[in-house]
Amino acid sequence: MLTNLIGKNLETRVRRSLWALCVALGFLQAWASRMTINSDTVSFLDIGHSIWHGNWSPVVNGLWNPLYSVILGVVIGLFHPSLYWEYPLVHLVLFVIFLFALWSYDFLLHQLILLRQDVEPSREFSVPVWVWLSIGYVLFLWSSLRLIEVSETNPDMLVGAFFYLACGLIVKIRRRSAGWSEYLALGVTLGLGYLAKSIMFPVALCCFAVVFVIGGQQRRRLLASIAVFLAISGPYITALSVAKGRITFGDSGRWNYAVLVNNLPKAHWQGEEGDIPGSGQPLHPTRKIFEQPATFEFGTPIIGTYPAWTDPTYWYEGVKIPYTLRRLASTGLKLLKLESLFLFDLHGSLIACIFVLFYTSGRRWSVLKDLSTYWFLILPCMATLGMYALIHIEPRYLGPFLVVLLLSIFFAACLPPSNESRRVFAAVAVLLLVMFFEPIEAPSLNVSGFVRDVLGRSHPDPNSPAEVAKRMYGMGLKPGDHIASLQHSYYGMSTWAHLAGVQIVAEVFYWPDDPRTTANDFWSADSATQDRVIHALAGAGARFVVSQLPPHLPSAPGWHRVGNSQYYAYAVHPADPDSGTRSGITRNAGEPLMQGSQSSSENR
Repeated sequence: MLTNLIGKNLETRVRRSLWALCVALGFLQAWASRMTINSDTVSFLDIGHSIWHGNWSPVVNGLWNPLYSVILGVVIGLFHPSLYWEYPLVHLVLFVIFLFALWSYDFLLHQLILLRQDVEPSREFSVPVWVWLSIGYVLFLWSSLRLIEVSETNPDMLVGAFFYLACGLIVKIRRRSAGWSEYLALGVTLGLGYLAKSIMFPVALCCFAVVFVIGGQQRRRLLASIAVFLAISGPYITALSVAKGRITFGDSGRWNYAVLVNNLPKAHWQGEEGDIPGSGQPLHPTRKIFEQPATFEFGTPIIGTYPAWTDPTYWYEGVKIPYTLRRLASTGLKLLKLESLFLFDLHGSLIACIFVLFYTSGRRWSVLKDLSTYWFLILPCMATLGMYALIHIEPRYLGPFLVVLLLSIFFAACLPPSNESRRVFAAVAVLLLVMFFEPIEAPSLNVSGFVRDVLGRSHPDPNSPAEVAKRMYGMGLKPGDHIASLQHSYYGMSTWAHLAGVQIVAEVFYWPDDPRTTANDFWSADSATQDRVIHALAGAGARFVVSQLPPHLPSAPGWHRVGNSQYYAYAVHPADPDSGTRSGITRNAGEPLMQGSQSSSENR
């Protein structure tokens, strides 16, 4: 009795300490990145703003699923932050989502510990709970702070939260301790997961298949879970399929395959062939308004700060996806190899600890049987990693699925009953914790940056979106204005333009790191060509032309540096007192510009 009480107290203290550690480190990362966001998030914010104001048409989007946009739209709409506080508020939302992911993961970890205790043979010692907590939370921190990142303002942390919760419910079903509420909760969780990101639709199907096998005779409960999932996901799938003219649950995979595998341009596709012939022709591409350097206009009919990126799949309607087995195999093998490298993260301690546990178990080929005990978690993870390997991988995509896969492998390790085995497990837990905080990696936790901010020793970033927006206001820019860019606006331009409440309606398709755009460098053109490009951008409705690169000449008439930032601006024509409403737009500074597609087309 006393031993059990001591064990429970230790478990509680360790869990609370690890929770506090996770919360502190998650907050530090959110704080350090509070003034900037990912360019993709501008699209989510624009769609959310539209929803808040009653315009639901942008929700049906081939690339961005709606749940994250709804969350951001509601929060921004309720708090109505100023120019300087909108992005910190977004990071606060991400931090709350991180806490939700932490709670979901704790639920999964608790269920796995109970399952392990249920299936441990009587001859085997029981691994101390503090060991499982330590291993589990190091994996969570690694996934959340290194792979997904709290500073990353895309919905991947939300996807992780729903996947952890779904896995916890599946483990509870496997333990035969789930009732109607757990089955219904599984349907809700997977449905909301799909509304967060389209990859969760095939993941949900895989999870339901797993539950069909492990759920025994609970067929009616499973059918009810599927019905709840379809009730949540079905309306969006129907609306998207009607809009696209074909049955689809999302065009993210289709668009990414065309761009990243078949090598079509990431923006402004005009019908060029990719690496495989037969890519089709765009039904409504962005409009080329100047040949060389290639310059495009895209102010209508899509809404948002940067319409070319509000829904990229719109501009790629008509694309065909020619598949070849050779291309699929080569892409899959290459990306699977890259995915396997994540097992060697934390300086190789992850794979080293797994090797030590399975090697010291002495079970030889029986380790495959041990792993099969957790097949119901391993299968969805492997299937998802395989789907990503066919197209494209990024650490934030893989984080939730890698961590559940590794967690399942650790829980599958069965060592013989001895004090040495207990010490091996304890050593693994301590080693993983030490390697996570190893000094070489520690700077990524942003502790030093937080301390400098608190002590007032940090300096404002002149290139921060809020600072650039403020300086552009000082140069005569007004909310509701149209602007143009001399570089691809995805990189940096859209984040400050969103805060300023202006719309990017045209751009020169150039970026220094993109070899296929090398010939489109505005500053390398002669002065006559530059004048014609500026004239074309003015004809697209731009009041200001903005460059992220400095003019090549020491003196460039009409160009002025935006504060101390990297940006330079050129006022195309004098300020128009009606510029803020000339396209039917009414908004305040700091609100995203949302322009109705019908009225935009009419105005053009």
